[in-house]
Amino acid sequence: MKWAKAGIVVVLLVAAVALQTTLFASLRPFDAAPALVALVVFAVARHLSAEAALLAGFSAGVMADLMSETPLGLWALTMVTVAFAVVRSRPRFEDDVTLLGPAVFVVSFGALAFYALLGTIFGEKTLADRSWLQNLLLPSVYNVVIAPIVLPLVTTMLGARRRTGLGSFDL
Repeated sequence: MKWAKAGIVVVLLVAAVALQTTLFASLRPFDAAPALVALVVFAVARHLSAEAALLAGFSAGVMADLMSETPLGLWALTMVTVAFAVVRSRPRFEDDVTLLGPAVFVVSFGALAFYALLGTIFGEKTLADRSWLQNLLLPSVYNVVIAPIVLPLVTTMLGARRRTGLGSFDL
Protein backbone atom coordinates (compact mmCIF):
# COMPACT_ATOMS: atom_id res chain seq x y z
CA MET A 1 0.00 0.00 0.00
CA LYS A 2 1.36 3.40 -0.92
CA TRP A 3 2.00 5.98 1.79
CA ALA A 4 -0.55 8.44 0.41
CA LYS A 5 -3.23 5.77 0.39
CA ALA A 6 -2.26 4.73 3.93
CA GLY A 7 -2.53 8.33 5.06
CA ILE A 8 -5.99 8.67 3.54
CA VAL A 9 -7.11 5.47 5.29
CA VAL A 10 -5.83 6.79 8.62
CA VAL A 11 -7.63 10.11 8.13
CA LEU A 12 -10.87 8.31 7.20
CA LEU A 13 -10.72 6.03 10.23
CA VAL A 14 -9.87 8.84 12.66
CA ALA A 15 -12.69 10.96 11.22
CA ALA A 16 -15.15 8.07 11.56
CA VAL A 17 -14.20 7.42 15.18
CA ALA A 18 -14.32 11.13 15.97
CA LEU A 19 -17.77 11.55 14.40
CA GLN A 20 -19.06 8.37 16.06
CA THR A 21 -17.94 9.45 19.51
CA THR A 22 -18.86 13.14 19.28
CA LEU A 23 -21.58 14.01 16.77
CA PHE A 24 -23.46 10.72 16.89
CA ALA A 25 -23.21 10.56 20.67
CA SER A 26 -25.71 13.43 20.82
CA LEU A 27 -27.49 13.11 17.44
CA ARG A 28 -29.49 9.92 18.00
CA PRO A 29 -32.82 9.71 16.16
CA PHE A 30 -35.02 7.06 17.79
CA ASP A 31 -32.27 6.65 20.41
CA ALA A 32 -29.83 5.06 17.96
CA ALA A 33 -26.95 6.26 15.81
CA PRO A 34 -25.28 4.82 12.73
CA ALA A 35 -22.36 2.48 13.25
CA LEU A 36 -20.16 4.83 11.25
CA VAL A 37 -16.87 3.16 12.17
CA ALA A 38 -18.14 -0.19 10.91
CA LEU A 39 -19.34 1.44 7.69
CA VAL A 40 -16.01 3.15 7.06
CA VAL A 41 -14.11 -0.08 7.80
CA PHE A 42 -16.46 -1.78 5.32
CA ALA A 43 -15.73 0.93 2.76
CA VAL A 44 -11.94 0.96 3.08
CA ALA A 45 -11.61 -2.84 3.30
CA ARG A 46 -13.13 -3.07 -0.18
CA HIS A 47 -10.09 -1.29 -1.65
CA LEU A 48 -7.18 -2.65 0.40
CA SER A 49 -5.17 -5.84 0.40
CA ALA A 50 -6.30 -8.42 2.94
CA GLU A 51 -3.51 -7.61 5.39
CA ALA A 52 -4.02 -3.85 5.12
CA ALA A 53 -7.80 -4.24 5.52
CA LEU A 54 -7.39 -6.29 8.70
CA LEU A 55 -4.88 -3.76 10.06
CA ALA A 56 -7.30 -0.92 9.26
CA GLY A 57 -10.13 -2.77 11.02
CA PHE A 58 -7.97 -3.45 14.06
CA SER A 59 -6.75 0.16 14.20
CA ALA A 60 -10.27 1.57 13.93
CA GLY A 61 -11.44 -0.82 16.63
CA VAL A 62 -8.64 0.11 19.01
CA MET A 63 -9.38 3.81 18.48
CA ALA A 64 -13.07 3.16 19.18
CA ASP A 65 -12.14 1.15 22.28
CA LEU A 66 -9.97 3.97 23.57
CA MET A 67 -12.78 6.48 23.07
CA SER A 68 -15.45 4.36 24.76
CA GLU A 69 -15.99 3.05 28.25
CA THR A 70 -16.04 -0.60 27.26
CA PRO A 71 -13.32 -3.18 27.92
CA LEU A 72 -10.33 -2.72 25.64
CA GLY A 73 -10.44 -5.00 22.65
CA LEU A 74 -14.17 -5.49 22.08
CA TRP A 75 -14.42 -3.00 19.23
CA ALA A 76 -11.01 -4.07 17.89
CA LEU A 77 -12.13 -7.68 17.56
CA THR A 78 -15.43 -6.58 16.06
CA MET A 79 -13.85 -4.31 13.44
CA VAL A 80 -11.30 -6.98 12.47
CA THR A 81 -14.26 -9.29 11.94
CA VAL A 82 -15.94 -6.65 9.74
CA ALA A 83 -12.78 -6.27 7.66
CA PHE A 84 -12.42 -10.04 7.35
CA ALA A 85 -16.04 -10.43 6.22
CA VAL A 86 -15.57 -7.74 3.58
CA VAL A 87 -12.30 -9.20 2.31
CA ARG A 88 -13.84 -12.67 2.04
CA SER A 89 -16.95 -11.44 0.21
CA ARG A 90 -15.30 -8.73 -1.90
CA PRO A 91 -15.43 -10.70 -5.19
CA ARG A 92 -19.22 -10.89 -4.92
CA PHE A 93 -19.45 -7.08 -4.74
CA GLU A 94 -17.35 -6.76 -7.89
CA ASP A 95 -19.63 -9.14 -9.76
CA ASP A 96 -22.95 -7.72 -8.55
CA VAL A 97 -22.97 -4.19 -7.10
CA THR A 98 -26.64 -4.53 -6.14
CA LEU A 99 -25.44 -6.69 -3.25
CA LEU A 100 -23.71 -3.73 -1.57
CA GLY A 101 -26.84 -2.35 0.15
CA PRO A 102 -27.87 -5.69 1.67
CA ALA A 103 -24.22 -6.43 2.48
CA VAL A 104 -23.91 -3.16 4.41
CA PHE A 105 -26.98 -4.12 6.44
CA VAL A 106 -25.85 -7.69 7.09
CA VAL A 107 -22.27 -6.73 8.00
CA SER A 108 -23.44 -3.85 10.24
CA PHE A 109 -26.05 -6.01 11.97
CA GLY A 110 -23.58 -8.87 12.35
CA ALA A 111 -20.91 -6.56 13.76
CA LEU A 112 -23.28 -5.04 16.30
CA ALA A 113 -24.64 -8.46 17.27
CA PHE A 114 -21.09 -9.79 17.67
CA TYR A 115 -20.16 -6.77 19.78
CA ALA A 116 -23.29 -7.22 21.92
CA LEU A 117 -22.48 -10.89 22.44
CA LEU A 118 -18.87 -10.13 23.35
CA GLY A 119 -19.98 -7.33 25.64
CA THR A 120 -22.40 -9.63 27.42
CA ILE A 121 -19.70 -12.28 27.85
CA PHE A 122 -17.35 -9.70 29.32
CA GLY A 123 -19.88 -8.27 31.76
CA GLU A 124 -21.34 -5.33 29.86
CA LYS A 125 -24.90 -6.75 30.00
CA THR A 126 -25.49 -5.51 26.46
CA LEU A 127 -28.09 -8.14 25.65
CA ALA A 128 -29.82 -7.60 29.01
CA ASP A 129 -31.10 -4.24 27.75
CA ARG A 130 -34.78 -4.37 26.82
CA SER A 131 -34.18 -2.51 23.55
CA TRP A 132 -31.30 -4.70 22.36
CA LEU A 133 -32.96 -5.55 19.05
CA GLN A 134 -33.60 -1.87 18.31
CA ASN A 135 -29.96 -1.19 19.15
CA LEU A 136 -28.94 -3.70 16.47
CA LEU A 137 -31.50 -2.94 13.76
CA LEU A 138 -31.62 0.87 13.68
CA PRO A 139 -27.86 1.49 13.33
CA SER A 140 -27.77 -1.11 10.55
CA VAL A 141 -30.62 0.64 8.74
CA TYR A 142 -28.91 4.02 9.24
CA ASN A 143 -25.74 2.58 7.72
CA VAL A 144 -27.68 1.50 4.63
CA VAL A 145 -29.15 5.00 4.37
CA ILE A 146 -25.78 6.79 4.55
CA ALA A 147 -23.86 4.17 2.53
CA PRO A 148 -24.62 5.90 -0.82
CA ILE A 149 -22.69 8.88 0.52
CA VAL A 150 -19.86 7.12 2.36
CA LEU A 151 -18.99 4.34 -0.09
CA PRO A 152 -18.51 6.53 -3.20
CA LEU A 153 -16.64 9.12 -1.11
CA VAL A 154 -14.19 6.50 0.16
CA THR A 155 -13.88 5.02 -3.33
CA THR A 156 -13.00 8.45 -4.74
CA MET A 157 -10.60 9.30 -1.91
CA LEU A 158 -8.71 6.03 -2.31
CA GLY A 159 -8.38 6.59 -6.04
CA ALA A 160 -10.35 3.59 -7.22
CA ARG A 161 -12.26 3.97 -10.46
CA ARG A 162 -16.04 3.82 -10.12
CA ARG A 163 -18.44 1.73 -12.11
CA THR A 164 -22.14 2.21 -11.67
CA GLY A 165 -23.93 1.40 -8.45
CA LEU A 166 -23.60 2.03 -4.75
CA GLY A 167 -19.94 2.99 -4.45
CA SER A 168 -18.76 0.24 -6.75
CA PHE A 169 -15.21 0.22 -7.95
CA ASP A 170 -12.70 -1.03 -10.42
CA LEU A 171 -9.09 -1.47 -9.27
